[in-house]
Amino acid sequence: MELREAVVRFAAALRVGLTAEFERDISAADVAQFARNSGDMNPLHTDVEYARSTKLGAPVVHGAFQVALASAMAGMHLPGRNSFLVSYNAQFVRPLYFPCRVSVRGEITAWDPANARGNLKVVVAELPSGATASQIHVGFTCHEAVDTSATLVPNEPAPRVAIGAGGVLITGASGGIGSYLVKELARDCSVMAVVNRRPLHADLIENPRVRQLKVDLSEPESISHLEDMLGSHRLSGIVHAAWPGLLGGGLLTVSHQALEQQISFAVYRTIELARLLANKSENGGARLVVLGSTAGTQKPSLNTAAYSLAKVALEHTVKLLAPELALKQITINAVCPSFLSVGMNAQANERQRLTARAAVPLGRICEIADVLGAIRFLFSKNASFITGQTIILSGGQL
Repeated sequence: MELREAVVRFAAALRVGLTAEFERDISAADVAQFARNSGDMNPLHTDVEYARSTKLGAPVVHGAFQVALASAMAGMHLPGRNSFLVSYNAQFVRPLYFPCRVSVRGEITAWDPANARGNLKVVVAELPSGATASQIHVGFTCHEAVDTSATLVPNEPAPRVAIGAGGVLITGASGGIGSYLVKELARDCSVMAVVNRRPLHADLIENPRVRQLKVDLSEPESISHLEDMLGSHRLSGIVHAAWPGLLGGGLLTVSHQALEQQISFAVYRTIELARLLANKSENGGARLVVLGSTAGTQKPSLNTAAYSLAKVALEHTVKLLAPELALKQITINAVCPSFLSVGMNAQANERQRLTARAAVPLGRICEIADVLGAIRFLFSKNASFITGQTIILSGGQL
Protein backbone atom coordinates (compact mmCIF):
# COMPACT_ATOMS: atom_id res chain seq x y z
CA MET A 1 0.00 0.00 0.00
CA GLU A 2 1.08 3.55 -0.70
CA LEU A 3 -0.10 4.86 2.70
CA ARG A 4 2.04 4.19 5.76
CA GLU A 5 -0.54 5.54 8.21
CA ALA A 6 -4.31 5.30 8.19
CA VAL A 7 -6.37 8.32 7.23
CA VAL A 8 -8.22 9.75 10.25
CA ARG A 9 -11.83 10.75 9.56
CA PHE A 10 -14.09 11.49 12.51
CA ALA A 11 -17.73 10.40 12.49
CA ALA A 12 -18.95 13.98 12.12
CA ALA A 13 -17.11 14.24 8.78
CA LEU A 14 -18.65 11.10 7.26
CA ARG A 15 -21.57 11.26 4.83
CA VAL A 16 -23.23 9.28 2.06
CA GLY A 17 -21.39 9.73 -1.24
CA LEU A 18 -17.92 10.21 0.25
CA THR A 19 -15.35 8.31 -1.85
CA ALA A 20 -11.71 7.22 -1.81
CA GLU A 21 -9.55 5.20 -4.18
CA PHE A 22 -6.14 3.55 -4.36
CA GLU A 23 -4.28 1.33 -6.82
CA ARG A 24 -1.93 -1.57 -6.31
CA ASP A 25 -0.12 -4.29 -8.21
CA ILE A 26 -0.82 -7.96 -7.48
CA SER A 27 2.06 -10.30 -8.29
CA ALA A 28 2.46 -14.06 -8.17
CA ALA A 29 4.50 -13.57 -5.01
CA ASP A 30 1.63 -11.62 -3.41
CA VAL A 31 -0.83 -14.45 -4.16
CA ALA A 32 1.61 -17.09 -2.90
CA GLN A 33 2.16 -15.14 0.32
CA PHE A 34 -1.59 -14.77 0.83
CA ALA A 35 -2.04 -18.51 0.25
CA ARG A 36 0.56 -19.28 2.92
CA ASN A 37 -0.85 -16.80 5.42
CA SER A 38 -4.47 -17.84 4.95
CA GLY A 39 -3.82 -21.57 4.50
CA ASP A 40 -5.83 -21.57 1.24
CA MET A 41 -3.38 -23.40 -1.01
CA ASN A 42 -6.00 -24.36 -3.61
CA PRO A 43 -4.12 -25.13 -6.85
CA LEU A 44 -6.44 -22.83 -8.78
CA HIS A 45 -4.44 -20.02 -7.17
CA THR A 46 -1.02 -21.60 -6.67
CA ASP A 47 -0.43 -24.18 -9.43
CA VAL A 48 -0.03 -22.81 -12.98
CA GLU A 49 -0.31 -26.21 -14.71
CA TYR A 50 -3.40 -27.19 -12.78
CA ALA A 51 -5.10 -23.83 -13.40
CA ARG A 52 -4.36 -24.14 -17.13
CA SER A 53 -6.21 -27.46 -17.18
CA THR A 54 -9.41 -25.84 -15.86
CA LYS A 55 -11.94 -23.75 -17.75
CA LEU A 56 -10.39 -20.62 -16.21
CA GLY A 57 -7.16 -21.27 -18.14
CA ALA A 58 -4.78 -19.62 -15.68
CA PRO A 59 -4.34 -19.00 -11.93
CA VAL A 60 -6.65 -16.44 -10.34
CA VAL A 61 -6.46 -14.19 -7.29
CA HIS A 62 -8.24 -15.49 -4.19
CA GLY A 63 -11.67 -13.98 -3.56
CA ALA A 64 -10.57 -13.50 0.04
CA PHE A 65 -7.57 -11.50 -1.22
CA GLN A 66 -10.03 -9.07 -2.80
CA VAL A 67 -12.04 -8.92 0.43
CA ALA A 68 -8.76 -8.06 2.15
CA LEU A 69 -8.40 -5.12 -0.26
CA ALA A 70 -11.85 -3.95 0.88
CA SER A 71 -10.61 -4.24 4.45
CA ALA A 72 -7.61 -2.11 3.53
CA MET A 73 -9.93 0.48 2.01
CA ALA A 74 -12.08 0.61 5.15
CA GLY A 75 -9.28 0.51 7.69
CA MET A 76 -6.74 2.73 5.95
CA HIS A 77 -8.62 5.05 3.59
CA LEU A 78 -12.40 5.29 4.04
CA PRO A 79 -13.65 5.57 6.75
CA GLY A 80 -10.06 5.04 7.96
CA ARG A 81 -8.45 4.57 11.36
CA ASN A 82 -11.58 5.08 13.46
CA SER A 83 -13.61 2.36 11.72
CA PHE A 84 -14.49 -1.05 13.14
CA LEU A 85 -15.83 -3.58 10.62
CA VAL A 86 -18.95 -5.58 11.48
CA SER A 87 -19.95 -7.36 8.24
CA TYR A 88 -18.92 -8.24 4.68
CA ASN A 89 -21.06 -9.15 1.67
CA ALA A 90 -19.03 -9.92 -1.45
CA GLN A 91 -19.97 -10.63 -5.07
CA PHE A 92 -17.25 -11.81 -7.48
CA VAL A 93 -18.20 -10.66 -10.96
CA ARG A 94 -15.36 -12.18 -13.00
CA PRO A 95 -12.04 -13.98 -12.40
CA LEU A 96 -9.09 -11.75 -11.56
CA TYR A 97 -5.93 -13.04 -13.23
CA PHE A 98 -2.45 -12.11 -12.07
CA PRO A 99 -0.02 -10.46 -12.36
CA CYS A 100 -2.24 -7.41 -12.60
CA ARG A 101 -2.83 -3.89 -11.41
CA VAL A 102 -6.16 -3.06 -9.78
CA SER A 103 -8.01 -0.02 -8.56
CA VAL A 104 -9.89 -0.24 -5.29
CA ARG A 105 -12.65 2.35 -4.98
CA GLY A 106 -14.77 2.87 -1.86
CA GLU A 107 -17.98 4.83 -1.46
CA ILE A 108 -20.13 5.31 1.65
CA THR A 109 -23.65 4.24 0.63
CA ALA A 110 -25.34 4.45 4.04
CA TRP A 111 -24.55 6.44 7.17
CA ASP A 112 -26.38 6.71 10.50
CA PRO A 113 -24.75 9.60 12.40
CA ALA A 114 -26.78 8.95 15.56
CA ASN A 115 -25.26 5.48 16.01
CA ALA A 116 -22.03 6.08 14.02
CA ARG A 117 -22.80 3.09 11.78
CA GLY A 118 -22.69 2.81 8.02
CA ASN A 119 -22.07 0.79 4.88
CA LEU A 120 -19.18 1.07 2.46
CA LYS A 121 -19.35 -0.18 -1.14
CA VAL A 122 -15.94 -1.28 -2.44
CA VAL A 123 -15.31 -2.06 -6.12
CA VAL A 124 -12.14 -3.89 -7.17
CA ALA A 125 -11.48 -3.30 -10.89
CA GLU A 126 -8.72 -4.53 -13.18
CA LEU A 127 -6.56 -1.90 -14.88
CA PRO A 128 -6.29 -0.52 -17.47
CA SER A 129 -9.61 -1.97 -18.73
CA GLY A 130 -11.58 -0.89 -15.67
CA ALA A 131 -13.51 -4.19 -15.70
CA THR A 132 -15.07 -4.93 -12.31
CA ALA A 133 -13.67 -8.05 -10.65
CA SER A 134 -15.59 -7.86 -7.38
CA GLN A 135 -18.00 -5.72 -5.41
CA ILE A 136 -17.86 -5.88 -1.64
CA HIS A 137 -20.25 -4.23 0.81
CA VAL A 138 -18.72 -3.55 4.20
CA GLY A 139 -20.72 -2.74 7.31
CA PHE A 140 -18.81 -0.59 9.79
CA THR A 141 -19.11 1.42 12.95
CA CYS A 142 -16.81 4.08 14.38
CA HIS A 143 -15.00 3.38 17.64
CA GLU A 144 -14.64 7.03 18.60
CA ALA A 145 -17.12 8.72 20.94
CA VAL A 146 -20.30 9.52 19.02
CA ASP A 147 -20.76 13.20 18.24
CA THR A 148 -24.29 13.84 19.49
CA SER A 149 -24.40 17.19 17.72
CA ALA A 150 -24.86 15.27 14.49
CA THR A 151 -28.23 13.83 15.58
CA LEU A 152 -31.51 15.15 14.21
CA VAL A 153 -32.83 16.18 17.65
CA PRO A 154 -30.74 18.91 19.35
CA ASN A 155 -29.43 18.11 22.81
CA GLU A 156 -30.71 14.52 22.62
CA PRO A 157 -28.33 11.61 23.09
CA ALA A 158 -27.82 9.06 20.33
CA PRO A 159 -30.62 6.44 20.23
CA ARG A 160 -29.98 3.57 22.61
CA VAL A 161 -32.07 0.71 23.89
CA ALA A 162 -34.87 2.18 26.00
CA ILE A 163 -34.40 -0.12 28.97
CA GLY A 164 -35.81 0.09 32.43
CA ALA A 165 -35.16 -2.26 35.29
CA GLY A 166 -35.84 -5.29 33.11
CA GLY A 167 -34.11 -6.88 30.17
CA VAL A 168 -35.00 -7.90 26.63
CA LEU A 169 -36.27 -11.32 25.61
CA ILE A 170 -35.31 -12.58 22.14
CA THR A 171 -36.97 -15.59 20.51
CA GLY A 172 -35.07 -17.48 17.82
CA ALA A 173 -31.90 -16.32 19.56
CA SER A 174 -29.61 -18.91 17.96
CA GLY A 175 -30.89 -18.28 14.43
CA GLY A 176 -29.27 -16.39 11.59
CA ILE A 177 -30.51 -13.00 12.82
CA GLY A 178 -31.21 -13.88 16.43
CA SER A 179 -27.58 -14.43 17.41
CA TYR A 180 -26.65 -11.00 16.06
CA LEU A 181 -29.56 -9.48 18.00
CA VAL A 182 -28.36 -11.08 21.24
CA LYS A 183 -24.86 -9.69 20.78
CA GLU A 184 -26.12 -6.23 19.79
CA LEU A 185 -28.70 -5.73 22.55
CA ALA A 186 -26.48 -7.25 25.25
CA ARG A 187 -24.31 -4.15 24.87
CA ASP A 188 -26.98 -2.16 26.73
CA CYS A 189 -29.06 -4.57 28.81
CA SER A 190 -29.56 -8.10 30.05
CA VAL A 191 -30.87 -10.51 27.41
CA MET A 192 -33.01 -13.62 27.83
CA ALA A 193 -32.18 -15.68 24.75
CA VAL A 194 -34.82 -18.25 23.80
CA VAL A 195 -33.42 -21.23 21.87
CA ASN A 196 -34.68 -24.68 20.94
CA ARG A 197 -32.66 -27.27 19.03
CA ARG A 198 -29.48 -25.24 18.64
CA PRO A 199 -27.75 -23.55 21.61
CA LEU A 200 -26.12 -20.14 21.57
CA HIS A 201 -22.54 -19.77 20.43
CA ALA A 202 -20.04 -20.22 23.25
CA ASP A 203 -19.02 -16.55 23.36
CA LEU A 204 -22.65 -15.51 23.88
CA ILE A 205 -23.24 -18.11 26.58
CA GLU A 206 -20.20 -16.77 28.44
CA ASN A 207 -21.52 -13.20 28.28
CA PRO A 208 -22.67 -12.32 31.83
CA ARG A 209 -25.52 -10.25 30.41
CA VAL A 210 -26.98 -13.20 28.46
CA ARG A 211 -29.20 -15.92 29.92
CA GLN A 212 -30.13 -18.86 27.68
CA LEU A 213 -33.67 -20.31 27.95
CA LYS A 214 -34.51 -23.54 26.12
CA VAL A 215 -38.15 -23.49 25.02
CA ASP A 216 -39.86 -25.12 22.01
CA LEU A 217 -42.19 -22.40 20.72
CA SER A 218 -44.06 -24.90 18.55
CA GLU A 219 -45.60 -26.31 21.75
CA PRO A 220 -49.00 -24.77 22.67
CA GLU A 221 -47.99 -24.05 26.26
CA SER A 222 -44.51 -22.72 25.39
CA ILE A 223 -45.14 -19.12 26.46
CA SER A 224 -46.58 -20.26 29.79
CA HIS A 225 -43.44 -22.32 30.34
CA LEU A 226 -41.36 -19.30 29.40
CA GLU A 227 -43.19 -17.10 31.91
CA ASP A 228 -42.52 -19.67 34.63
CA MET A 229 -38.82 -19.72 33.74
CA LEU A 230 -38.64 -15.92 33.96
CA GLY A 231 -40.08 -15.98 37.45
CA SER A 232 -39.99 -12.48 38.94
CA HIS A 233 -37.66 -11.11 36.26
CA ARG A 234 -39.08 -7.98 34.61
CA LEU A 235 -38.94 -7.21 30.90
CA SER A 236 -38.46 -3.95 29.03
CA GLY A 237 -38.86 -5.46 25.60
CA ILE A 238 -39.26 -8.51 23.39
CA VAL A 239 -37.94 -9.25 19.91
CA HIS A 240 -39.84 -12.11 18.26
CA ALA A 241 -37.42 -13.48 15.65
CA ALA A 242 -38.30 -17.19 15.85
CA TRP A 243 -39.84 -18.93 12.84
CA PRO A 244 -40.47 -22.61 12.02
CA GLY A 245 -38.72 -22.36 8.65
CA LEU A 246 -39.45 -21.44 5.04
CA LEU A 247 -42.35 -23.54 3.75
CA GLY A 248 -42.36 -24.03 -0.03
CA GLY A 249 -45.28 -24.71 -2.35
CA GLY A 250 -48.79 -23.33 -2.86
CA LEU A 251 -51.74 -23.22 -0.49
CA LEU A 252 -53.58 -26.10 -2.18
CA THR A 253 -50.74 -28.53 -1.50
CA VAL A 254 -49.58 -27.50 1.96
CA SER A 255 -50.62 -29.74 4.85
CA HIS A 256 -52.94 -28.41 7.53
CA GLN A 257 -50.33 -29.09 10.22
CA ALA A 258 -47.57 -27.22 8.39
CA LEU A 259 -49.82 -24.22 7.69
CA GLU A 260 -51.01 -24.19 11.30
CA GLN A 261 -47.41 -24.06 12.52
CA GLN A 262 -46.64 -21.05 10.31
CA ILE A 263 -49.76 -19.23 11.49
CA SER A 264 -49.10 -20.09 15.13
CA PHE A 265 -45.67 -18.39 15.10
CA ALA A 266 -47.13 -15.35 13.31
CA VAL A 267 -50.38 -14.87 15.25
CA TYR A 268 -50.71 -16.99 18.38
CA ARG A 269 -47.13 -16.57 19.63
CA THR A 270 -47.14 -12.84 18.87
CA ILE A 271 -50.33 -12.35 20.88
CA GLU A 272 -49.02 -14.52 23.72
CA LEU A 273 -45.71 -12.64 23.79
CA ALA A 274 -47.64 -9.35 23.91
CA ARG A 275 -49.52 -10.64 26.96
CA LEU A 276 -46.25 -11.78 28.51
CA LEU A 277 -44.69 -8.34 28.02
CA ALA A 278 -47.77 -6.64 29.47
CA ASN A 279 -47.48 -8.84 32.56
CA LYS A 280 -43.70 -8.57 32.92
CA SER A 281 -43.11 -4.87 32.16
CA GLU A 282 -43.42 -1.99 34.57
CA ASN A 283 -43.54 1.79 34.50
CA GLY A 284 -44.47 1.81 30.79
CA GLY A 285 -42.23 2.33 27.77
CA ALA A 286 -41.79 -1.35 26.89
CA ARG A 287 -41.19 -2.35 23.26
CA LEU A 288 -42.24 -5.39 21.21
CA VAL A 289 -40.65 -5.87 17.78
CA VAL A 290 -41.48 -8.80 15.50
CA LEU A 291 -39.49 -9.90 12.49
CA GLY A 292 -41.53 -10.02 9.31
CA SER A 293 -40.57 -10.19 5.64
CA THR A 294 -41.12 -8.33 2.39
CA ALA A 295 -42.64 -11.65 1.26
CA GLY A 296 -45.69 -10.59 3.32
CA THR A 297 -47.82 -7.66 2.20
CA GLN A 298 -45.02 -6.01 0.22
CA LYS A 299 -44.25 -8.80 -2.24
CA PRO A 300 -46.07 -12.13 -1.59
CA SER A 301 -44.56 -15.22 -3.19
CA LEU A 302 -46.59 -18.00 -4.82
CA ASN A 303 -43.65 -20.39 -4.41
CA THR A 304 -43.79 -19.94 -0.64
CA ALA A 305 -47.48 -19.14 -0.30
CA ALA A 306 -47.99 -20.41 3.27
CA TYR A 307 -44.95 -18.46 4.45
CA SER A 308 -46.23 -15.28 2.75
CA LEU A 309 -49.71 -15.77 4.20
CA ALA A 310 -48.30 -16.13 7.71
CA LYS A 311 -46.11 -13.04 7.32
CA VAL A 312 -49.16 -11.04 6.16
CA ALA A 313 -51.05 -12.30 9.21
CA LEU A 314 -48.10 -11.21 11.36
CA GLU A 315 -48.31 -7.65 10.04
CA HIS A 316 -52.07 -7.43 10.73
CA THR A 317 -51.58 -8.91 14.19
CA VAL A 318 -49.12 -6.12 14.94
CA LYS A 319 -51.52 -3.46 13.68
CA LEU A 320 -54.45 -4.81 15.70
CA LEU A 321 -52.44 -5.27 18.90
CA ALA A 322 -51.04 -1.74 18.79
CA PRO A 323 -54.09 0.12 20.23
CA GLU A 324 -54.49 -2.37 23.07
CA LEU A 325 -50.80 -2.32 23.98
CA ALA A 326 -50.69 1.47 23.73
CA LEU A 327 -53.07 1.65 26.71
CA LYS A 328 -50.32 -0.13 28.65
CA GLN A 329 -47.59 2.20 27.27
CA ILE A 330 -46.16 -0.61 25.12
CA THR A 331 -45.32 -0.16 21.44
CA ILE A 332 -45.34 -2.94 18.86
CA ASN A 333 -43.87 -2.81 15.35
CA ALA A 334 -42.74 -5.17 12.60
CA VAL A 335 -39.39 -5.01 10.77
CA CYS A 336 -39.62 -6.66 7.37
CA PRO A 337 -36.31 -7.21 5.57
CA SER A 338 -35.95 -8.31 1.97
CA PHE A 339 -33.49 -11.05 0.96
CA LEU A 340 -30.81 -11.63 3.63
CA SER A 341 -27.92 -14.04 3.05
CA VAL A 342 -28.31 -15.56 6.53
CA GLY A 343 -30.80 -17.82 8.25
CA MET A 344 -33.19 -19.39 5.74
CA ASN A 345 -31.12 -17.97 2.86
CA ALA A 346 -27.74 -19.08 4.21
CA GLN A 347 -27.53 -21.83 1.59
CA ALA A 348 -28.35 -19.54 -1.33
CA ASN A 349 -25.81 -19.77 -4.15
CA GLU A 350 -23.99 -16.88 -5.79
CA ARG A 351 -26.47 -16.73 -8.67
CA GLN A 352 -29.38 -16.35 -6.27
CA ARG A 353 -27.57 -13.59 -4.39
CA LEU A 354 -26.76 -11.73 -7.60
CA THR A 355 -30.38 -12.07 -8.77
CA ALA A 356 -31.62 -10.67 -5.45
CA ARG A 357 -29.14 -7.80 -5.61
CA ALA A 358 -30.13 -6.93 -9.19
CA ALA A 359 -33.71 -6.32 -8.04
CA VAL A 360 -32.67 -3.72 -5.44
CA PRO A 361 -32.46 -0.10 -6.69
CA LEU A 362 -29.90 0.72 -3.96
CA GLY A 363 -27.57 -1.81 -5.58
CA ARG A 364 -27.05 -4.20 -2.68
CA ILE A 365 -28.98 -6.79 -0.73
CA CYS A 366 -30.25 -6.17 2.78
CA GLU A 367 -27.62 -6.75 5.46
CA ILE A 368 -27.71 -7.73 9.12
CA ALA A 369 -26.61 -4.19 10.04
CA ASP A 370 -29.76 -2.81 8.38
CA VAL A 371 -32.01 -5.04 10.48
CA LEU A 372 -30.09 -4.34 13.69
CA GLY A 373 -30.24 -0.61 13.03
CA ALA A 374 -34.02 -0.65 12.55
CA ILE A 375 -34.61 -2.71 15.70
CA ARG A 376 -32.22 -0.61 17.77
CA PHE A 377 -34.05 2.53 16.63
CA LEU A 378 -37.44 1.04 17.60
CA PHE A 379 -36.04 0.34 21.07
CA SER A 380 -34.73 3.88 21.41
CA LYS A 381 -36.34 6.89 23.05
CA ASN A 382 -36.70 8.50 19.63
CA ALA A 383 -39.25 5.83 18.58
CA SER A 384 -41.55 6.16 21.60
CA PHE A 385 -44.50 7.39 19.48
CA ILE A 386 -44.17 4.79 16.72
CA THR A 387 -46.47 1.78 17.07
CA GLY A 388 -48.50 -0.56 14.88
CA GLN A 389 -46.17 0.05 11.94
CA THR A 390 -44.54 -2.22 9.38
CA ILE A 391 -41.02 -1.03 8.53
CA ILE A 392 -40.00 -2.36 5.12
CA LEU A 393 -36.27 -2.85 4.41
CA SER A 394 -36.48 -3.23 0.65
CA GLY A 395 -33.76 -0.91 -0.68
CA GLY A 396 -36.35 0.78 -2.92
CA GLN A 397 -38.02 -2.31 -4.39
CA LEU A 398 -41.68 -1.88 -5.31
